[in-house]
Amino acid sequence: MDRRQYALALAKQEFKLFPLVANTKLPLKDTDGYKSATSDLEAISGWFTVDPYINIGLRLDTTNLLVVDVDRHNSSHNGVISLAKLKQTGYELPMNTYGEQTPGDGLHLFFKLDGNSPDKRVNWRPGIDILTDFVVIAPSVIDGKSYHPLSGATLAQAKPVPDWLTRDLTKSKLDVARKTAKATNKTWAGRWLDDLVQGTATGNRNVFLTSLVGKILNTGCQSETAYELLQYANARLEMPLPDKEVNRIFLSILKR
Repeated sequence: MDRRQYALALAKQEFKLFPLVANTKLPLKDTDGYKSATSDLEAISGWFTVDPYINIGLRLDTTNLLVVDVDRHNSSHNGVISLAKLKQTGYELPMNTYGEQTPGDGLHLFFKLDGNSPDKRVNWRPGIDILTDFVVIAPSVIDGKSYHPLSGATLAQAKPVPDWLTRDLTKSKLDVARKTAKATNKTWAGRWLDDLVQGTATGNRNVFLTSLVGKILNTGCQSETAYELLQYANARLEMPLPDKEVNRIFLSILKR
């Protein structure tokens, strides 16, 4: 793959690139890293005139892209195992999006954002980082091994970020806000409202939602209101229950 021609082809599609020192992930001296990324064809062509072996970085935040970075460092930090565990609980990343294999036998999965970019997440799951600022891309080379595209889609054909992943990243952002908020004197209603937003661990979802909907119905609100709040609480969980299970919980409490 010709690096100059590949970089120019991406720039023509308005992807913003920046140069990296050959055989590294480091930005060139006297540059501002990914913040200086550009799609200017003349500038990009000039990089390769100076050094045809530079590596290429892609700026993500201004290109509305997010990358799921899957590493395979060891058995306790293996992103492939983490992906398999997510799939077992009903949360699967679409593999028909654009992807690249990394020099370390890892995987970069590219997804298109619809809206604001979430924060970068290191170790989102064991062996998996969420990249939202920049990423090294093909045909860059590290220690003689290259980043290379997987068969199938092109970068321009990256699939949208799955809804469940967007919810998870949004929830994580709100968790930080909650931890920094000042405590207030809570009423009974205030406590269950906090429960509704804060959620619970994956293994306690059924018990948590059953208790919560009981508290909501005890306020005397309409059953339709209680059901909407139950759905909201479930959607905020790290791993929401299937709709069928949520409906079963609601009907069991409604019949009491």
